[in-house]
Amino acid sequence: MKVLSKEEKFARLKLTRSESVGARLFWRLIGKYSSAERSLEILRDRPSRYKICDDSVIKSEIENTKKLGAEFVFFEDELYPPLLREIVDAPPVLTFLGSKERLREFNKKKLVSIVGARNSSIVANKFCRQIAEDLGRNDIVVVSGMARGIDSEAHRAALVTGTIAVLASGIDVVYPPENKKLYENIKEKGVIFAESPLGTAPQGHLFPKRNRVIAGLSAGTVIIEAAKQSGSLITAKCALDYNRDIFVVPGFPLDIKSEGGNNLLKQGAILTLSSQDILDHILPGRVVQKEFLFDSSNVQFEAKTEEIHERILNLLSFTPITIDELVSSLEVSPQKVLPILMELEIENKIVRLSGQRVSLVKG
Repeated sequence: MKVLSKEEKFARLKLTRSESVGARLFWRLIGKYSSAERSLEILRDRPSRYKICDDSVIKSEIENTKKLGAEFVFFEDELYPPLLREIVDAPPVLTFLGSKERLREFNKKKLVSIVGARNSSIVANKFCRQIAEDLGRNDIVVVSGMARGIDSEAHRAALVTGTIAVLASGIDVVYPPENKKLYENIKEKGVIFAESPLGTAPQGHLFPKRNRVIAGLSAGTVIIEAAKQSGSLITAKCALDYNRDIFVVPGFPLDIKSEGGNNLLKQGAILTLSSQDILDHILPGRVVQKEFLFDSSNVQFEAKTEEIHERILNLLSFTPITIDELVSSLEVSPQKVLPILMELEIENKIVRLSGQRVSLVKG
């Protein structure tokens, strides 16, 4: 790979931070003019279309990135993730938190992303943790987007074995805020990537950009609970465009959380009933270990009745679970949960089954 000079790296950072210059335009400019320095000269002649980022902004970002303990990794750098380098709209530069040694180690391994619903059900969360742990025990690094639900479950389950978080914000912005501890844990034990400048708040148009990086990093993408308009489907589309494997965990036909994933299965995605289905494609011949190691410590918190009500409906699916499992996932006392379950049963939103189990009402 080409070794970039300090001046060219500065120019490339400046070019990526300039308005209306996305990854595709960046690479067209580099392809035509060979360098970011020359590309910036050309764009200065077209001020009505492109607003060039000021040098002071870049100097400030470099200084603040260093203070944060983060670093830049450019496309041409040895540390740039190898699979990500293969996609047509690869980020010219990424900011990362974590040690260089850890990133170098991850670059030598297979990476698989796990994405899905933010309001994922308990059974989906449990299956996600099982998948993430199984992959980790087989030397596969788990990639996700640090969103609520499936993303967070995947990261937590893979903290010990290796995980990469890709943010839809600046590297210094934690979103959602409740994932602050998870962010710190990944920074310590894994790697965090961001394409946007420091201080960038998560915005709607940044999530698809984030999702393409998740797909680009990974040899395959696992979808667990994805609604018809889910952002996970954007990740799946990117994976398909990059000729990567798409694995989908099937869901109940009437569950809207699984409608998008089930449609992907009809279009030819790989049916995923266990971790072995993933290993058969990513690491042929490898047999997954069966031991389940995940151990979560429940920390109770105060929540309003209406909040618990909403969370119960989000966590439940048409697959029955025990009330004990539900209480454990809610992390609130049984005394608060049981009366709400009774209300939901009266409203015909849930059904109680034998063995102290509950599920959503079908139909």
